[in-house]
Amino acid sequence: MKDLFLFVRPPRPVWPFNGPGSSFWPPLAFASMAAALRESIHDLQVAILDAPALQMGWRSLEAEVRHLQPAFVGIGEEAVSCVEGLRLAALAKSCGARVIGGGCFFGHVAVEALGTGLFDVIVQGEGEATIVELVAALRSMEKRDLRQVAGISFLEDDAVIRTPPRRLLPDLDRLPFPAYDLLPVERYGQGSVNHPGLAAIELSRGCFGSCSFCVLWRQMGRFQDSRLVPQLRAKTPERLLEKIRILVRKYGRRYLGWVDPCFNAHPETPARLAELLLKENLAVGQSAWVRADGILRDAASGALAACVRAGLNEVYLGIERPDSDSLRLLQKTVGPNEVRECLRILARDYPHVFTLGSFIYGLPGDTPKEMRAIYQRSLELDLDKAVFIPLTPLPGTPFWQPELWDPTGQRFRSFDFLPGSSLNGQWSSLEWALITSFVFDWRPLRLRRYFQAFFNQDARKRRIAWRLFTRSLGLDVRRTFEIVCRRGRAGGMQFPAWYNH
Repeated sequence: MKDLFLFVRPPRPVWPFNGPGSSFWPPLAFASMAAALRESIHDLQVAILDAPALQMGWRSLEAEVRHLQPAFVGIGEEAVSCVEGLRLAALAKSCGARVIGGGCFFGHVAVEALGTGLFDVIVQGEGEATIVELVAALRSMEKRDLRQVAGISFLEDDAVIRTPPRRLLPDLDRLPFPAYDLLPVERYGQGSVNHPGLAAIELSRGCFGSCSFCVLWRQMGRFQDSRLVPQLRAKTPERLLEKIRILVRKYGRRYLGWVDPCFNAHPETPARLAELLLKENLAVGQSAWVRADGILRDAASGALAACVRAGLNEVYLGIERPDSDSLRLLQKTVGPNEVRECLRILARDYPHVFTLGSFIYGLPGDTPKEMRAIYQRSLELDLDKAVFIPLTPLPGTPFWQPELWDPTGQRFRSFDFLPGSSLNGQWSSLEWALITSFVFDWRPLRLRRYFQAFFNQDARKRRIAWRLFTRSLGLDVRRTFEIVCRRGRAGGMQFPAWYNH
């Protein structure tokens, strides 16, 4: 009987702004590593168990894992779901599995995660080549073989051994097509009006920027003289077209969620891909994180028009701050003037494209007065939705401190990127200023923005505006009640009814 390598996404809470149909995107990293394993190790069975997509709670998950008896279990959680990752690791250990952790969270707390005794190996960085070599080394049962696998950490005689960093894959086109057949494909975007038939897809890996708060470019960065630096790698438009053909024609996908840290970082690939999609009449809805300066570049060249015609109808911009001094502190290289002009062009020339902008608070010197001013400035931009994110000390960033580690994972419930994650936290006065601004500040400019959004000519934008408004209002009214009544909370994530079933 073949050994089973089981990638598992355990039951986890839901970000409150997402609807039921788009709360959980396909775990693309699992699908990509599963494809690499299946292609390289033929006497190994590979499977993916995506509990949230299946609405499988902890009782059902435990029964399924014990039934399958995997030899290896792969885990990769975000900080806010660290609790679930640790719980899954304990379950896998009790079944006799070798437990492998990785991703943007566990990959940056390897020493701490290994110290729990729940993980056998932690993978750092890009995983496709590493996971293949790692499984071969684990099956050999020789510790010395683990030392030959680049990009991992493990325990040897109670000491943490960290092998040299793995070199980045030089050609992303050579990766096999992600193992979508191992996923419950029909579940993603099921019942969603705005993101029907959702598929996760990547155009590139890494970035050329090095924003201090971002862990994504670090996950796919390269080492230069023992220093991690950003590295952008893109797939060719022809390879991307081939993947989209499969997603649309074989799997019936109707909406592409680009997972790139920055979709338009590469100056040529998005435009060329859009031209190929239009040529094949494969226009399909798309959402992506973008740079404002890239939008300006592509608007001038005509590339933006091609991307929009090919289906790009939802863009997210990391605006972060409205002043240059704060942006320099965050090592952000896109300025306020570029953001303002980018949004003006999108609103004027592509009014059906939904725009969301993120702002960061909690920088040194921030005051309630400054928070109210930032909120007002967000209203002055041609944005469909502004979200405000606390500066979160994610592992891997300069803001992380080892004393923040919590072996239970409970502390990371507050790493939800939502205002008000702790009642008496250091930013409670800033969050109170933001929340009360949203609940009570109804100046004419804001009313005009809402009128334009709620009665927009584009039906999709109207739906999104109404849903985000009601969800935001509900969240902030609840938070206001909690503050007034001096009630704390463990974070803003919401637990679905099936979580424990």
